[in-house]
Amino acid sequence: MGLRKSAPFSSLQRRIIFFNLMGLAVLVFGVLYLNQFRSSLIEQRVQAMRMQGEIIAIALTGGATEEDPNAEAAPLDPEAARATIASLGRPLDLRVRLFDTELRLMADSRSPDTGGELPIAVTPLPAPPTGVKDSVLNRAEAAYDTLVQGIPGSRPGFTEVPTTEVATDAEIVQAAAGRVASSIRVNSAGELILSVALPVRRLSVVQGVLVMSTEGGDINRIVQRERVIILQVFVVAAAVSVLLSIILANTIAAPIQRLAEAADPEGERSGRLVNPERVEIPDLTHRIDEIGDLSDSLIRMTSALYTRIEAIESFAADVAHEIKNPLTSLRSAVETLEYAKTDEQRLRLMGIIQKDVNRLDRLVTDISNASRLDAELVRERMDHVDLVEIVTTMTSITATQGQERGIGVVTRMPGNALVVAGLEVRLAQVFTNLLDNALSFSPEGGTITVEGRMLPNGAVRIAVTDQGPGIPEDNLESIFERFYSERPAEGFGNHSGLGLSICRQIVEAHGGRIWAENIREAGAQPDARPRGARFVVELPVAPGAMSRGRAQL
Repeated sequence: MGLRKSAPFSSLQRRIIFFNLMGLAVLVFGVLYLNQFRSSLIEQRVQAMRMQGEIIAIALTGGATEEDPNAEAAPLDPEAARATIASLGRPLDLRVRLFDTELRLMADSRSPDTGGELPIAVTPLPAPPTGVKDSVLNRAEAAYDTLVQGIPGSRPGFTEVPTTEVATDAEIVQAAAGRVASSIRVNSAGELILSVALPVRRLSVVQGVLVMSTEGGDINRIVQRERVIILQVFVVAAAVSVLLSIILANTIAAPIQRLAEAADPEGERSGRLVNPERVEIPDLTHRIDEIGDLSDSLIRMTSALYTRIEAIESFAADVAHEIKNPLTSLRSAVETLEYAKTDEQRLRLMGIIQKDVNRLDRLVTDISNASRLDAELVRERMDHVDLVEIVTTMTSITATQGQERGIGVVTRMPGNALVVAGLEVRLAQVFTNLLDNALSFSPEGGTITVEGRMLPNGAVRIAVTDQGPGIPEDNLESIFERFYSERPAEGFGNHSGLGLSICRQIVEAHGGRIWAENIREAGAQPDARPRGARFVVELPVAPGAMSRGRAQL
């Protein structure tokens, strides 16, 4: 079972993104909702102040009629205006001011009894200085207005206008020109003041300007409540984020912790020895995310590790058994040597000793090569290798060795290169072992045939055929096991039985396969005597070489 292919955004990545966006969505939704609420609140307050101002303006001009030819020219009566503002402005919880046509203050609901030429007793409030240290909420409000609402963080200051001075506020100037205007200003205490300026018309002539303003703390109390709500939303969003983080941590960290504890149950965390019992990795392969892949990988890795351990134990047992046979023979020959009475007996015993020593040397060499093979196949970098060149070189050497017994070697290879990705030395070892095996089983005067071709499925096939006695049908697979050897009597002891096992190990490490089969006459029965044996090696073509090879066939 291989690893599942990861999508551009895997399940675990989508889960993390979703959980994080959930908390942010709650926060953004709350902020946007409160922003809309505040904007709507200010707009509604402006509309209400405008309607109230229009009512007061009508009351201020209520004495004029269209039948009076001088009505449009009659100015507002200051005493009547102050009385009207005092009676109508105070219940509204608003500050009402009236300016004449020259934009001088005529009446103020804060000082209803002031009249004539006496100025209204006021203390002008300076505009807020630059860099004033507001509270954290005020700073956040200014930043919020700048980023979200598009309103500058610093609003114009609110100033008092004495009766002897002319008003210069933009909304008052616009109202004097006959337009309704509004503004949001800040006094020296940092409090918002919402103002609406309306023209006071007697018929079609502007006779003054009426200004409706909130008190300094009114809007701030509303905004303060809004800020508290925003903070509450922050708290809720933070709680949701923490909860989702805990869920996410349990989804990711807990299974990983289980896998870590299973992989190292006792370990050397406390200086103790590793638990000798078999490690069982929790099966989380039902999860369709990276943790499921990790569990699957750890399970397969652990299984491969135990398989490797068992193979090493089995290999060690086989080595001990194989070494024991020549050692037993060698010991017997040495113990018998002192009892030999003739030179002929001593020479025969010395021959046995020499043969057993050579056998041990061959066996130790092959075992050493086999034990290093795995590490070399993993460590070395594979290159493009031409099998035609390797096979041609190996067959020429085998042909030289077979001349003494009259054994010929026939090579049938294509004219083009058969390129595979692999280790040249190890692939040469495969064909050397196969040719050596075919040479040892071929009768005198026999022929060894080596054929190579490219298959339509993108693989290279090399077959080595001999004319020997064949292989027992029951042993076609077991001959690739370690230390298996079934040779003619004259060749017994000259081979370690590791050659074919090494061949399979090398071929499979290159992504190929190897098998053996018997050769029989066409139409012969399955139990008929073989005419020889054939060893077949298939290896995948190197990337980029398959199309070139097919074109050249």
